[in-house]
Amino acid sequence: MGWFSKVLLPGRLRTGPTALLPARPDQKTLLAVAQLADPEATTDGDDIIAGGSRIQPPIELTGDILAKLGVPDEDTLWACRVAAEGPLPVDFFDKSLAEGIAYRLGGWSLCQGEPLDPAEDGGDPLVFLPAVPEPEEILPVLGGLLGLVEAVDAERWPEGELVDGVVHVPVRGGRVADVYVGDALVLTVEQGHRIPPVARTRWPYLTEIAVARVSPVDRTGETKAEDAGSVESAAETAGDADTHAEDTHAEDAHAEDAHAEDAHAEDAHAEGAVDGGTTREDEARADLVGRAAVAVTLANGLRGIAADSRGFQLGEPADVLPGRYA
Repeated sequence: MGWFSKVLLPGRLRTGPTALLPARPDQKTLLAVAQLADPEATTDGDDIIAGGSRIQPPIELTGDILAKLGVPDEDTLWACRVAAEGPLPVDFFDKSLAEGIAYRLGGWSLCQGEPLDPAEDGGDPLVFLPAVPEPEEILPVLGGLLGLVEAVDAERWPEGELVDGVVHVPVRGGRVADVYVGDALVLTVEQGHRIPPVARTRWPYLTEIAVARVSPVDRTGETKAEDAGSVESAAETAGDADTHAEDTHAEDAHAEDAHAEDAHAEDAHAEGAVDGGTTREDEARADLVGRAAVAVTLANGLRGIAADSRGFQLGEPADVLPGRYA
């Protein structure tokens, strides 16, 4: 039975990489997802070959095997194991392939015994380019995509130069070649990356390419504000304790009213926590789509390839969201 054996299967899956999916995908769907990472991906019997890796057909996993794999709260999942055809693929492409499949089909990724939900980390959108673009070439395309700034933060970017509302920092040392800083986003251009399968079809004559990464600017002000709010909250609590000590008799007289108010406050807090969590999730998704939009615009303007953090091509900004093929 090979790797289908129930005795050997958990150990074989733990080594991964494996995509654990909530529903059985047909081969056509798996091929379409694989071709986002390698446009030349093709079928080979029941398997799919992509980027020097073999995606094996899905098999059903039930609760007992999932428990051994450490996957919580799941009764049934479908496992697609990704196996390298020869030596380890370039830049561990088999691992990113399994993660990308799980990300787009709403599942888990399993590698070296640790199940992960790839949707928890969308990563930074990327732009693959044949070479590092000159500032004169990329700045007109950037426009206000990163958010306009009025002055250079000399402490953080001592070599920075303000050009049309964007801070350009020429690094030209090591892998990083240029950094472009806006009010909301940072674009980091790196050189010397091995060409991924998604770009090999476009530039078959290259062995290395440049990669531009769209990431958010650090928001240290929010952390300081939260710390300040915590200090104020602690001070208010101490003040309430003093008042309570002075007005014990009054509180006893209105115990029922106080209890009712406390219950109402707890319900309101719980409702606010849920709403706040939903709001934060929506904001995170909107931020990810916004950064993907910058990547797609740059790719179109510089004739590059927009991709997610795992090297899967983005046709439109919303493609960066998890579960798009689920």
